[in-house]
This record gives sequence, C-alpha cells and structure tokens, in this order.
Amino acid sequence: MKRQSMMALPGLLGVAACLLSGCASSPTRIQAGGPTAVTTMGVDLQDFKTAAGTFVNEMLRSPAITQFPAQNSNRLPVLSTGSVVNKSDMHIDLGQITGRINEDLLNSGLVELMANDAGAKSANAQDAFMSDTKVNNAGDADFYLEGEILLLTAKDGNIKEKNYTFQLRLNNRGRRTVFQKTYDMGKQKRTGGVGW
Repeated sequence: MKRQSMMALPGLLGVAACLLSGCASSPTRIQAGGPTAVTTMGVDLQDFKTAAGTFVNEMLRSPAITQFPAQNSNRLPVLSTGSVVNKSDMHIDLGQITGRINEDLLNSGLVELMANDAGAKSANAQDAFMSDTKVNNAGDADFYLEGEILLLTAKDGNIKEKNYTFQLRLNNRGRRTVFQKTYDMGKQKRTGGVGW
C-alpha cells in the first residue's frame, strides 16, 4: 500500500504544479483577423477589415471620385473623415474602422485626406489668428465621410443571430450625398438556451 502511494506521488505533484501555473499553454502567433483568429458574435478585426475594404474599393470607383480631377484642374479630391456613429447596443472601437478606411484611402493615391487630429485643428486656428481672419479655409475638404453601425438580432429556438449593418456616406461641400454603401454582416450560433 505504501509503495502505491509513493508511485502516485509524482503524478500528484504534476497535477499540483499544473493547477498552480494555470496549465496555460504558450501563446501562438497568428495572422490578425486571419482564418485561425477567434470569431465572436460581436464585431471583430476581420469584420473591420472586410467592411473598410468594401467601402474604399467601391467609393474610389464612384464617379464623384473618378471624375473629380478632370473637373478640377487635375487636383486630387480632399476627404475629411467625419463621425461614424455606433447605433448598436455593443461597445465597438470605431477608431478601428475609420482608421482602416483612412489608411486604405490614403494609400490608394487617388485622394488626399484632411488631418482632423488635435494638432491640425490647433494649427488651423493659429493660422486664422495670424492672418487676422475668423476662419482659416485652408482646411476645407471637398468631401466628408460619415456613417453608422446598426444591429438587428433574431432568435429561432436555440439559434441566435446578429446582423450588423455598416453604412457609409460621402457628402460634398453642398451637403449632398454623392456616394453611399451599405455592408451587411451576419453571425449565427446555436446555444443551449442561455443568453447571448
């Protein structure tokens, strides 16, 4: 009996060490938003990348953008990214989608982006002060991007579904919408009858 207890001791020590360390495996490097990334019922990195890519590709092919240089002495259109409003009930980092849209637009070489960060606004205000004008028009954009994220949920038995709608609009200086794109993304899972 004593011999069996002595033989079981290494196994018990291994279990205890595992419990103390949390039995965690080493981290594995993956492609962000790639095929092995975790997919949730919420909005994840792959969703941001897909939505941004869809918006940018179609907007750059719209007549408002493609015809602009010919109508304006070969000047590239200047875009300002306005607000993307989250109208869903989930916390979403909107900087992820606007940042990716800005990056794709800028790298296309077909448009210029107006800087909207605090440093640019401060410089604009200082220029207006130094030139003794109330407003410095140097920062005016030709087009303004804005949009929203909406959410619809549905349930059928133990199947739950969330449908996210990304809407993006391109408005000109005359406050007219010259391009609009809607991207829908659905996620579904089977549950055991418990909440989301």
